[in-house]
This record gives sequence, C-alpha cells and structure tokens, in this order.
Amino acid sequence: MTRQGTVWPRLERIARFAVESGINGKITAGAVSVRGLLSVSADPIAGRTASLEGWETSPVDHMPGLLRQGKGKSMKKMMAVYDADTRYAERLSDYVNRKERGVFTAQAFTSKEKLAEYAAKHEIDVLLSGERTDSGDISEIPSGQKIYMSEETERQMESGKEIYKFQSGDDIIREVMAVYSEIPGIRPNTAGSVDQSRRIIGVYSPVGRCGKTCLALAIGQILAKEEKVLFVTLDTFTGFTGLLNERWKRDLSDLIYYYKQERFHIVRLNSLVYYLGDMAWIPPIRIPQDYAQLTAQEMADLMERILREGNYTTLVLDIGDYGRDTLPLLEKCQVVYAPIREDPFSAEKMREFEEYLETTGNNAVAEKIQKIHVPMVTGGRRMEHFPQELLWGDMGDFVRSLLKGQRNLWDN
Repeated sequence: MTRQGTVWPRLERIARFAVESGINGKITAGAVSVRGLLSVSADPIAGRTASLEGWETSPVDHMPGLLRQGKGKSMKKMMAVYDADTRYAERLSDYVNRKERGVFTAQAFTSKEKLAEYAAKHEIDVLLSGERTDSGDISEIPSGQKIYMSEETERQMESGKEIYKFQSGDDIIREVMAVYSEIPGIRPNTAGSVDQSRRIIGVYSPVGRCGKTCLALAIGQILAKEEKVLFVTLDTFTGFTGLLNERWKRDLSDLIYYYKQERFHIVRLNSLVYYLGDMAWIPPIRIPQDYAQLTAQEMADLMERILREGNYTTLVLDIGDYGRDTLPLLEKCQVVYAPIREDPFSAEKMREFEEYLETTGNNAVAEKIQKIHVPMVTGGRRMEHFPQELLWGDMGDFVRSLLKGQRNLWDN
C-alpha cells in the first residue's frame, strides 16, 4: 500500500489528533486548554481524572532535592513545596521541575522537621506552604519569600503572600513568579547573549487575511515539539479570548509596562507565560493604545531581550497589523515568512512593500523575506480544538514541509 495518495496522510493526521486529544474527544495535556491542565477540584489527588492532566510525573524528572544545572547556565533557584498532602506536594514539585522554565527547581516536604533540617543546610528562595500541615507557624524557616496556598480565597498575609491552592499548575507557577519578582534587589540569572542557536522567526505580510496568525501558530507548535519556543503576537485583535475560551490575568501589556519601567527580568517574563501544548506564549495585548508606550525600536529591542534572557531557543513573532514602522522588528528576525494571495490588490500591496524596502535601502530585510502561499484554514465545530486541528490539518502538513531544511537559513 502506498503513502502517496490522500488517504494515508489523512489517516495519519486523524491518528495524531486522537493521541493528542485523549479519550472521548477531550483535549489533554498536549493540547489546547491550559486552563484544564491542573484545574483541580476539592481533592487534587483523588484518582487520575481529566482535571489532573499534566500532574503525572516523569521518571526522568522525579529527582527531588537536586539543584539541576542547565547546559552552560547558572544554578536554579530553590523552591520548597511544603504540604501535609504527600501526593499534592510531590506532584506540584515534579510539575515545576518538568516545566524547565530556567528559574526554579522544586523539592517536596511533608514534615516541618525535615524542612527545617534542609533549610539549615541549603538556601530556600521560595517556601510554598499549604494550610493543612503539621507545622503551625513556619515563620522561623529561613526563606527568601514565603507563599501560602489557601483552599479558599486569595489574600495578603503579614509574613507572605497567599495564593489559591486548587488552580492550574501553570497558574501556580505564574503566581509564584509574580510574587518572587517583587522582592527588592532581586537579580535573576539570565541566559546570556543571543547566539546562532537562538533565533527570531517572523511572520509578516502587508496583505490582510492571508493566514499570518494561523501560520505563526502552526510554526510555533511544531517547533515546540523539539525545542523551547515562545510565541508572541503583536496583532491588535487576535480573537484568542473566544477561540481558547480564556481570560488571562496578565498579558503583553504587563510586559510592556515592566520593560518601560526598567523592571524587566526573566522572573517577570515567566510570570506572564502560558502554554498551548508544548508551546509557551504570552497572551496578546488587551488595550491597543498600550503599544504607544514603546517605539518600534524599543519593541524590537524587547523581543531581542526576551530571546537573550528567556529560556527559549526560538521566538516566533506574529507581527500582524502592528501598524507602525515594522522595520526594526523585521531586522531582528533571522527569517520572515510572508503569506501572499493571488488577487490583484494583494499582489499590488506586496509589490509596494518590496519597492519600499528597496528605495529605503533595506535590502538585508528584503533578503530575509520568503513569500509563500498557505492553505486556507477553517475552524472546526469546537473552537477549543482549533489549535490542535491547525497542527494536524493541512496547515500543519504545510508547515512541516516548509520547515524541512530551513535551519541553516535561520542560523545565517
């Protein structure tokens, strides 16, 4: 039986989608709904339910207590997870370790004595403590920041911050990052300068409704299967709120604010990062006027700094309808994919853009641009499945073919 026809590729896509989506059509940890990853009910450890997707441990990562050092990177900060519920503490610490965000490594504790013994010999940067413990008061345990996990509502305490215990693992990590980033005088470790192993892949076109965002999402998700990818969109209105059925506490507006106030660092960055499957991303801006806080050059410098200080090898940048001088952003990219259409107006818009690059002496930018025709994308019946359908549909197949043999181009 041959694979050259249309049947085999379609069956392969269906099979991949089934594996990624899980039983009964529910999107699981490798897919869309970040909200469902660790959204636990009253008892987060009661069986292997759909609400616990993402908490399962990996034998490779089940190494509590080890301060693991990344390749060529500084030692991570230490997070102690202290809770009377052994399974909860172990699963949360394993989840933190497995996310590999470049800042924290976690270890679980269920005994105050063991915690105190460890703290006497090791520095604890963050102590994350559950309410139901045998500890009584843990204020005597030395730590850079104490954060309490409440089973009720979030509130401020004298000796530390309190966050909601039964939320997603990604949300817990973001809350911890947000609290830790406010410690005066914090100097997080950074990942060094941008080198050839790191790249910005841009998606831009002067042509509208040509599949730019879908292309960028597919590129990001596919590359994230093999490397650490961050997706950022500068589109004014993305539709992601309805498409993913999510509303986010923090987004690109917060990142712009921190950068403008010279308060940007990797911990703040990680407090804003969400996940679509394996792909990290920052939710889009809510108020378009916030873009005015940065010049185009400052925005381009911010993207480069994210790549330099973040724990990512690739930043996929959907420039969208940024609407201002895009040249500084395009100059930061190693390659720019430009979707085009065949109608006369679209062809003329692209011609005018290329003429503009030539007359302004931006030949280096012009050489980075690859004009491509992308397949049309139509949404499925369930919007929350859209990113997965994008990944395993015609767009995904197109992108996998496009990316073959491209790495040498990116690194030049």
